[in-house]
Amino acid sequence: MRIESWQYDLVFFFFSFLMLREGRRIYGRHEASIFLWGSLLWTGIIENANVVLGAYDYFAYANYYSFGGKLIQGYGGWVSWILFVPLAACLGWFLLSFPAFLISNELLPNRSIWLKSGFAAFLLVSWDVFFDPMAVVNEWWRWTTPGFYWHGVPLGNWIGWFFLLFFFGAIYERTVIRRKGFRWLSKAEKRLFRADTLDLAGMDVHQVGRIFYFRLAAYLPVFFFCCFVLAGTTTLLWNNRWGPFGNVFPGFGHEAYLVPPEGTVWQPPVPSHRICQEE
Repeated sequence: MRIESWQYDLVFFFFSFLMLREGRRIYGRHEASIFLWGSLLWTGIIENANVVLGAYDYFAYANYYSFGGKLIQGYGGWVSWILFVPLAACLGWFLLSFPAFLISNELLPNRSIWLKSGFAAFLLVSWDVFFDPMAVVNEWWRWTTPGFYWHGVPLGNWIGWFFLLFFFGAIYERTVIRRKGFRWLSKAEKRLFRADTLDLAGMDVHQVGRIFYFRLAAYLPVFFFCCFVLAGTTTLLWNNRWGPFGNVFPGFGHEAYLVPPEGTVWQPPVPSHRICQEE
């Protein structure tokens, strides 16, 4: 039995609430909330950018699910959205990332923020290796980019997942937990926040949260650069030269690979619901 996207919505909303409650018990009410809102900001921007760039989309099965195309014409069966990305997808990242971050802090106390974040990111990727193929089978989203695929998911996806928590976790640890700063951002932050941000001890937690969100935005170009270099190299392996589906956005640089050249024997995957309908 396939799980529909609206069911995914409900499950992830519920468990995200439980995770937030547990995080508040461990780190404090405001600190856990900063992690949650930062997750939505961080993943919302990155996910929407990837959809617009033509890596994947959430619109493929808008007219096949119970709620598909009924809430918003053309949108899939998700209940709530952040632009072109379901809110549940961003909450799902929070739900998986927060425990990875907690485990890393527990196992590697007083270690480098980058070492701890790297370990947390490794845990996150190891979980998503099982989760993302399940999402493809349930048709919660579809991949539309050429590249090296494993169990229906491009390898670049897991590289992106690694860097998502690698940078997010390090920034959160440095800013919210240790209340320290990044020297390369200190001058800009001093002008913007009118405070010395190399030492945030004693600063109001709401101000700390604003500084944290600013640092996430500042690290976005670094994140995209790392993903572009490393994830981009996986396309050289070419076990799927043509995107399995056409994207609702044209994409950048993918146009030549959306349709196989004339004479090439190749067929895109057929969604399971269409197979059932044809039978």
